[in-house]
Amino acid sequence: MSNSGRRGFLVQTGLGLAGLGTAGLVLSRGTPPTVPVVSGEEANRVMIQLGTIPKDSAPAKGDLKQTTPLPYGPAYRTGAPFRAKLSLPGEPGSTFVLSGRVWGFDTKRPLPGVVLDFWTIDMQEKYSDGITDFRNRGRLVSSETGYYEVESIRPIPYRPNPTGAPDFWRCAHFHVVAVCPGYKPLVTEIHFKADPHASDSMYRPENAIAPQKQTANGVSFESGVFDIVLERESAKS
Repeated sequence: MSNSGRRGFLVQTGLGLAGLGTAGLVLSRGTPPTVPVVSGEEANRVMIQLGTIPKDSAPAKGDLKQTTPLPYGPAYRTGAPFRAKLSLPGEPGSTFVLSGRVWGFDTKRPLPGVVLDFWTIDMQEKYSDGITDFRNRGRLVSSETGYYEVESIRPIPYRPNPTGAPDFWRCAHFHVVAVCPGYKPLVTEIHFKADPHASDSMYRPENAIAPQKQTANGVSFESGVFDIVLERESAKS
């Protein structure tokens, strides 16, 4: 990636906000929904905390492999709000909590202050337009120990062109962009193991997570863990 291209990429993904510090950006539950404004019990819903936040920045215990990159896709939009709850209250779908850590491949240590930009599809097989609303989209910054956690709805498989190519299905996936100073920006997808549409040419087994059914405070949901490993940027880029 050229210097000018990289600068444009960093501006689009909001890296400049990382310089403000992670306080108030990491796992932010207080970000108001874009639309609509809600009240009552729905307004008090907060992200499910799994209680497994790492407390140190020790090196990784096992081998690290660089995360396999994948294209943006046509649905990426800039300017998603900083919040860890990607879906608005009342969004149809099954609640899913995605968490993990961001690592540096060179140091084998967790990376704090990484801007993560997530987006996914809704139950109608549509992405929000990123203009009138940012449903199922959001950004956050990894914690001091490289940790992140987002709550969303579980993505579903969908047909990008049901009329022209009715038999072609995309596997279920989260999109994510990861940007950190000194490291190559990463664009990738997070897939699911045992996906019935794993024949999708974009499906990557190494990017697939194993969902776990859980219950917290009487609420049933699924969760999955996906660690992101970034490659050091070359001095020549």
